Amino acid sequence: MMDRYAIIDIETTGGHRQDHKITEIAIICVDGREVVSEWSSLINPERPIPWSITKLTGITNQMVAEAPYFYSVAKKIIELTEERIFVAHNVFFDYRFLQKEFSELGFSFQRQTLCTVRQSRSAFPGLASYSLKNLCQHFQIPREFEHRALDDAKACWVVLQKILKANPDETVLNISKVLPANLQNTDIEKIPCRPGVYFFYTEKNHLLYIGKAKNLKARVLQHFQTVGKSKRDLELRKKLDHIHFIEAGSEFAASLLEMQFIKTMKPSLNRAGRKTHFRYSLQLHLAGKAGEELRVSNISSDEGLNFGSRKSAEQAREKIYKEAFGLTVDTLFFSEQMSTFHSHLGREKIFERLNEKLDNLLLNFTDQIVKIPGRTDDEVGLLIIEKGNLKELRFQKNEEDCEIYPLSDYPDMRRLVSQYLKKSAT
Repeated sequence: MMDRYAIIDIETTGGHRQDHKITEIAIICVDGREVVSEWSSLINPERPIPWSITKLTGITNQMVAEAPYFYSVAKKIIELTEERIFVAHNVFFDYRFLQKEFSELGFSFQRQTLCTVRQSRSAFPGLASYSLKNLCQHFQIPREFEHRALDDAKACWVVLQKILKANPDETVLNISKVLPANLQNTDIEKIPCRPGVYFFYTEKNHLLYIGKAKNLKARVLQHFQTVGKSKRDLELRKKLDHIHFIEAGSEFAASLLEMQFIKTMKPSLNRAGRKTHFRYSLQLHLAGKAGEELRVSNISSDEGLNFGSRKSAEQAREKIYKEAFGLTVDTLFFSEQMSTFHSHLGREKIFERLNEKLDNLLLNFTDQIVKIPGRTDDEVGLLIIEKGNLKELRFQKNEEDCEIYPLSDYPDMRRLVSQYLKKSAT
């Protein structure tokens, strides 16, 4: 399929999109390797242009006084960039400014992006600078006016051609996924391809979501590869501003930390994972009738085995009777069959078997220090279990260099640790 690009450059009243506006835009449409159209326009920014910017670009207040406002050219920009890859030098400067302008009109502007700064670093390693000015000097690309939209867009197109020529066998040039409007590309670039936990925050540092991954960067990008239609996906894309992450060294440690952080930090979009109350338990009734020795209770137990739902508790009960006596709980003659066992084994032996199987399900830990993978070759991970409870997760290089994450003793975290210990023992 032929690549279709929109090579774009803008000039603005200043460097920060929250405080400044666009003064000029140029778009060059390219199909394959052929330029099919060029368009540029001054734009009235509806505010004075600082003298320092006029000195840089040559654009004066008089020049934009009679220019169209952004809303007058918005439709043109949509039409020229539709179904095209948005290309610019330091693409997210131009892209974010345009997103902000469309946002103020009540519209969302989303395009795939390609940054010629980033691609130049890969295609032409070793240059002192990858600014457009330096690349033009290096490749002897002529520009009549520096810091004017159309001339800079034309120069960007020449740079892109050289990148494509340097990478003739590459069909994909690391085109950025469609990111949430406020998310910086640098947030993605710094995320490692290693196990860990990631945190999504709003602009005002409100915690939206916590997740874990074996490959942090790949998992984070999965959130944005397709535009989700669920309420959570839409809210996430609308509010996400920046990302924090913690490396964990292993998928197990990442899962454990994810549970801990979700339950203690309570992010607004992790509704299921925030659940900490296990309402149901399995309890032995010494005076119970045959088949009712082990019951599901809607009261949690400090000593017993607790569950988040009645169904999971009932499934555990079925498993215990199956392992202890080979019986299926929901059969018609279950009570009669248990009565037979009572008559042959006696009540004491019945409860001894049930207790044994219940103990096998209970997550009782001995005090121990469990070694797990560290985050680097010279680091070790340590899971500390003290007084039968989960205490902390450590990442330690030496006595002085030790990072500690306290752990709570939630039932699902105990289950995760129990499964890990059993798997490690085999």
